[in-house]
Amino acid sequence: METKASYVVVGAFVFGLFAAVLGFVVWLGKLDLDRETNAYRIGFVGTVTGLSVGSPVRYRGIPVGQVSDIRVDSEDIERILVTIDVDGEVPIKRDAYAVLESQGLTGVGFIQVKGGTSNAPLLEPAPGETIAELPARSSVVEEVFESAPEIANQLLVLTNRASSILNPKNQQSLQNILANLDTVSGAFAREADNISALVRNANEATANLQRLTATLEPIAVSLYEDVSGVAEESAQTMAAIRGTITGVDAEISTLGADASQALTSLGGAADQARGILAENRGAVRDFSQSGLYEMTQFLIEGRLLLESLNRVTRQLERDPARILFGSRDRGVETSK
Repeated sequence: METKASYVVVGAFVFGLFAAVLGFVVWLGKLDLDRETNAYRIGFVGTVTGLSVGSPVRYRGIPVGQVSDIRVDSEDIERILVTIDVDGEVPIKRDAYAVLESQGLTGVGFIQVKGGTSNAPLLEPAPGETIAELPARSSVVEEVFESAPEIANQLLVLTNRASSILNPKNQQSLQNILANLDTVSGAFAREADNISALVRNANEATANLQRLTATLEPIAVSLYEDVSGVAEESAQTMAAIRGTITGVDAEISTLGADASQALTSLGGAADQARGILAENRGAVRDFSQSGLYEMTQFLIEGRLLLESLNRVTRQLERDPARILFGSRDRGVETSK
């Protein structure tokens, strides 16, 4: 009886210890057996190295679930279907997406859920589906791993080119360049005093230039003011010239109008003259045929008459008595 009693006590103690350890583990892991989860399916194109069932799922770095299933898509063998269980209190929006990332240097993979905005609707299963599909994108680590072969090839090409550049001939040239640099640096070291003197002279020249600039600045300001005054006077002169030209242009326009009016009047006078000639065409013809000749003879005889009168007038001025008594000049009388 005592042996059987001891077995019962030991068994009860072991069972109680197991229950206590299990409760401690549940408390330590902060597991909530009554927590509701939502399942989502993610289709990754490529490898999912480091990911396994039970791997954590994080939303912007916060653990929100874990991986519950990993399998190859039977309809598309290039896709890997990963099912995750996410805490039901975490809203997964339609504009969210999942990336596969690696934790540190251990290579342990986990799924990171990114994106999602407050105004976007919740991600719902497609018609006829029971699990909503979360879009997948390539992570930075995955892109690096995918481009690793290309990077390795580029590094190999770069190494080969570096080897070809650093051949013995180029190495000797590089040594010569270094030797020349050493010689030049030694020459600079020996001429340090001269270089210091040159720098001092350059500083003095700069100071002199600054003083000269300070001296020339008032002169430049005065010259600028004079030039500004001349420019202003020139502008006023040009304005006056433009006013004069405008007045002359107006006078020319007025003169042109007067000339046009005068030409119009001359045209009217010419029309009147043509009318008068047309009305007296017969008289003009008679005058041109006989009257003009007679008038010419009259003018000739009048000119002769004027010449005779002119001679008489001159004789009268020289000897008025001659007109009354005749010529008093007689010849020499001879006695008979």
